[in-house]
Order: sequence, then C-alpha cells, then structure tokens
Amino acid sequence: MYDVLGLGCNAVDYLCPMERYPIEDEKVQVESIELQGGGNIATALVAVARLGGAAAYHTVIAEDQNTKWILSNFKREKVNTEHLIIKKGNNPLAFILINRSTGSRTILYSKRNVPTFQPEELREDLIQHAKVLLIDFYFPEASLAASRIASSLHIPVVVDAEKPSPFAEQILMNCSHVIASRGFAKQYTGLDNNTEDNELLQAFSLRLKSPFVCITLGERGALAVDRVTNTIFRQEAFKVDTVDSTGAGDVFHGAFAYFISIELTLEEAIEYAAAAAACKCRHIGGRIGIPTAAELDQFLHMYRD
Repeated sequence: MYDVLGLGCNAVDYLCPMERYPIEDEKVQVESIELQGGGNIATALVAVARLGGAAAYHTVIAEDQNTKWILSNFKREKVNTEHLIIKKGNNPLAFILINRSTGSRTILYSKRNVPTFQPEELREDLIQHAKVLLIDFYFPEASLAASRIASSLHIPVVVDAEKPSPFAEQILMNCSHVIASRGFAKQYTGLDNNTEDNELLQAFSLRLKSPFVCITLGERGALAVDRVTNTIFRQEAFKVDTVDSTGAGDVFHGAFAYFISIELTLEEAIEYAAAAAACKCRHIGGRIGIPTAAELDQFLHMYRD
C-alpha cells in the first residue's frame, strides 16, 4: 500500500542564482549553476518520502543522458520507481533564473521529444493500492483515465491545477481535492486580476464537484473551502527568509496529499503543507530544502513559540 501514488511531470532543473535579473543582450556571470531534480509530481513525491510517507511514481520518463541520474535521485529519496515506464526521447529540461534581490524566479523549459504516457499504460492495480492519487495535467489523457479509476474506487484524488490544459475540465470532475494556482482559477472562471480572493474561491468552487477546493496565493498563503461542512480555511504563508520559491507549490501539493493519506484534518493538512513549502523556500531549488517530519515539527514548534 502506498500513501501517495503520483502520475505526472518529472524534469531536470538547472538553477542559476543571480543578484539581479539580466537585461536583453547582456552577458552575466553567476556564482553557480546547480543541477537538481524538478517537475511538479516528481518533486511532490520527494516531499512525501522526505516526510516519511510511502511514495510511488507511475509515469513515463525518457531514456537519455539524464536517466540514470534521475533514477539514482529517486532511489536516494526512497521514492518507488518500479512502475516507471522508460521510453526513447528526452526528459524535460528547465533553466531557472533566480533573482536573489526579490526571491522570484523565471523558468525557461523545453518539452521537445518528451515521450507520452498513454491511458492504456496505466496499472489499475497500482491505483487500487494507493491511499491517495496525486496528478497534474502533464499527461492529460493518462491523468483523466487515472482520476476516473481512483474516483470509482473512492480513492482521494489530489490535482495540481497549475495552468489550463486539454481535458482539464473532465479531470477536475473526478478530483476530490483540487489545489489550483490563483492564475488557473482566474482563467478557469474568467474573472479578472482585481477579483478578491474570497470571490474567486467561491466562483471557482461553484464550477466544480470537488468537496475540497484550494487556491494557492504564493506569499499570501492559501485559501480553501470544505464544501461538505461549508468551512473556509485561510492559511497565511509562514514568514521565512526566502532564497528561492522554485518547487514551493509542488512541495505544498505533495505534503498535503501525504497528510490527508494519514488522516489529518483538512485544516492541519493545509497548515503543515504551507509550513513544508516555507521550509523549502529557504534553499535554492525545488528539493534540497524539503523538510523531514522531524524538521517540520521543529519548524512549527519554533514558529509557534
């Protein structure tokens, strides 16, 4: 039995910290170029495992110069990769420019020749043995099929709704826990940038069947509603010295999925997920700063004091 079974994006990240964002046609020397694993679901599963959960990855990766490195990283993090499918092609690459003066990052990525994950390649027995299914829209047809299977088995489905994608509406209809970026919720509802968070959440949740809907707000935290009890949760972001926000949302999704798999309350799961994301932001890259369970408890204890 897996606490969280993940299906979706994996990537290789090249991280470039710099004191300011460069202007066009400028050559800039940076202090370092760091290599880390990335991708929404891949990083989320590392968060699950780092926090002590049983995480498994069911997706496609490419057979290229980075394959062994990717697999060794998952092995070190204790993410189960027995159910990965390896095909010829390229693994996604991302170049992430980190502006130290603001803590923001600009991402340049390539999906050229990335192999696809087809619905017929899904293993239904794996989904049956998961407490929670975590998906994104990277392989939309496979995510749709997996969400239908899990929903039919009454297995919670957590979705990382980052940006519009084919089949997004159908996928969302099968998800018990929708966690969306503010940008996605805005585009999905057609509301503008001036819309208040509460109004956006209400409009977004009314278009969904999901009993739990959450909108992440970056440095302003997250806002969610439990539609079963009609309870609104406002989770403020934990204040930390942010070095890099890369992967913060991925860590939030993974931590949330794990914490509901071990039956924490929704309020506790949101708080702990936000804390895990904050811990990550103190370090460069999406994975180095992901806390263990003990580190997360220590962070919350110090923060509450």
